[in-house]
Amino acid sequence: MTTDTTVLLDADTVAGWRRSTPSLEQLHSAIEDLRRQHPDVEVAVVADPSLKWALPSGEQQRFEDDIVSRTVVCAPAGTRDGHGAWIAAVAAAAGAGGRRVVVVTDRAVLDLPIARLGRNGDRFSFDLAGAAPLSPDAIRDSGSSRHHRGRR
Repeated sequence: MTTDTTVLLDADTVAGWRRSTPSLEQLHSAIEDLRRQHPDVEVAVVADPSLKWALPSGEQQRFEDDIVSRTVVCAPAGTRDGHGAWIAAVAAAAGAGGRRVVVVTDRAVLDLPIARLGRNGDRFSFDLAGAAPLSPDAIRDSGSSRHHRGRR
């Protein structure tokens, strides 16, 4: 990857990856691992604001602090067509500047390269080179526009 690549990291997906309840600590670990693994990419962490209420109460203030510090950017309340459409709009804006945009999410976002998230031991791994757009058929065959958290 090169410096002209932006990775949109879906906080909801990463915080809840393979967990019954999301964890802000897991999200922060994943962000660190992504930056270590791919130091030349720009990382933007995007979230649905409802993530705050899914986090344990002890992590909710830290999530607010992440919003204030712009570590995480939340979709505006009442976003048309929801969080997935907002991710697509953010990706389009980043791509308009000539940047390659790769998304790490479990949402079905048409026409955007989706990177796989994995784990190697205690570190997260991100397959940015293998990122590929979902086909309309794959989205239709999935039966929904979003996969269910924890079923990976």
